[in-house]
Amino acid sequence: MLKTASLAIVVCGRPDLQESVCAGFWPQDCGAAIQNLLLQAKELGYGTCWCGCYPVMERVKELQEILSVTSQPLAVIAVGEADEEPAARGFYDETRVKFL
Repeated sequence: MLKTASLAIVVCGRPDLQESVCAGFWPQDCGAAIQNLLLQAKELGYGTCWCGCYPVMERVKELQEILSVTSQPLAVIAVGEADEEPAARGFYDETRVKFL
């Protein structure tokens, strides 16, 4: 889909800039940003696809070279006109949820 997408957004983290209290949480921070990006794109009528990169270091290094960056690429988001709208997969399993 990247070949036909209108654009691609590479979401990168900077673990070197996190304070010690927050160290190691950069993937979650980037994931939350990506989720917001996907939801907003859907609201605007675009199709998206989250293409994982991190923690596969071979992909990380390749993207760092292509982009000439030292930050850690977490994912590439393809954005464009959707050519399909797949049905929800239904991963929710009520038996795995515990209410306190």
